[in-house]
Amino acid sequence: MLENVILLFFSLLLLGSVFTGVPILAALFAGLLIFSGYARYQGFSLKEIVGMWAAGVKTIRNILMTFVIIGFLTGLWRAGGTIPTIVYYASGVIDPALIVLLTFVLNCLLSFLMGTSFGTAATMGLISMTIASTLGASKALVGGAVLSGIYFGDRCSPVSTSALLTADLTGTNLYDNIQRMMKSALVPFLLSLVFYGLMGGGEGTAETVSAVKHLFASHFDVSYAMLIPAASILVLAFFRVAVKKTLFVSVVLSFLCAYLYQGLSLPAILHVMFFGFTSPDPQLNAMLRGGGLLSMAGTTGIVMIGSCYSGIFNKTGLLRNIESVLLALTKRFFPFAGVFGAATISSLIGSNQTLAIIMTRDLSRKIMPDGKELALAIEDTAVVMSACALVHCRRCTLTFIGAPISSMLFAFYLVCPAFVAPWKSSPCGAARNDIRKMENKKLP
Repeated sequence: MLENVILLFFSLLLLGSVFTGVPILAALFAGLLIFSGYARYQGFSLKEIVGMWAAGVKTIRNILMTFVIIGFLTGLWRAGGTIPTIVYYASGVIDPALIVLLTFVLNCLLSFLMGTSFGTAATMGLISMTIASTLGASKALVGGAVLSGIYFGDRCSPVSTSALLTADLTGTNLYDNIQRMMKSALVPFLLSLVFYGLMGGGEGTAETVSAVKHLFASHFDVSYAMLIPAASILVLAFFRVAVKKTLFVSVVLSFLCAYLYQGLSLPAILHVMFFGFTSPDPQLNAMLRGGGLLSMAGTTGIVMIGSCYSGIFNKTGLLRNIESVLLALTKRFFPFAGVFGAATISSLIGSNQTLAIIMTRDLSRKIMPDGKELALAIEDTAVVMSACALVHCRRCTLTFIGAPISSMLFAFYLVCPAFVAPWKSSPCGAARNDIRKMENKKLP
């Protein structure tokens, strides 16, 4: 009973931070104190509690260095002209009659290259909404297409922090996970193309597109050489080069682009690497500002505190009541149903993607002991469920790009699993063929 009260109080604490604007890290730290107090109540010493924190952090130590490299990369891709060049050429293919479909495709492409939903929303998503507004397209439709596109790459990009975290927590290979995720995403992706293609577009000219292209061309060298850092990610990932090495190569190439082509000084480049890109031009700044090591501080803090939770949960059994319910659900149906339930609870309790991933892993290890299957199940549940959380989208994405909350109704790539659940390639009903093989296995 006490465990349920603690978890409920923690959930209310996180929701309160969302609605009041209190930093999520402050709420998570308060949660850490609450859970540590529960461990102390159970008789654990302060030294043992600190040891639980350390044990949790130890499980994600490899990803922390990757976060540092990604922070450098997100700043350099902006300052080095990679993102501006991608947007420059992508904007040239926008047809007003197909604005909704192209918005989805272009945001899928950029999110796969950037590996971040919010970073894509801040660039291609914002541009898509600006162009759509000028062309008279439905903001709700375009907002839904943006939301679908930005989470396509957030789920399965080689540089996605959620994909990296999932692979690290489950002890699996990132590239193997991506291959499986691509298969499970095929049906929803194709159905989304049909859906957005049928939705039509707007009316008007492509003057806004030209204005956007002129803005980027006047501030950056947008030659094809700027695409090399992004291409290196795809090429090295194809040859399955280690993630950190792949990212490091792209950092070096982006550094050279910034220095040789964009004419930035070494101090300016280092400033971008640590503090992110900014521009004196207000319009450009609104589209490209961000990145840098500092931008990863919040994510790093959430991951570290969440991993401390994991250490406490493992030792104190705080989640045992929930685990019992999920195990019963699993035995009645199949393992994926248990993981789905774990992800639902974790998303409601955690209210953010990172903590939802960590908690889903903790709750599902007995349900689905195979790391490969668990990694795909987490990606198909916890990762996309956080996108479907209304408070998350309203605060972080939809408001930023100027889209209404009703856009959630048109985020087809995220909601279509309800319609394609019988298919093994459904993103929230994935791995059903593999699951059937496990239905008769005895759970540990």
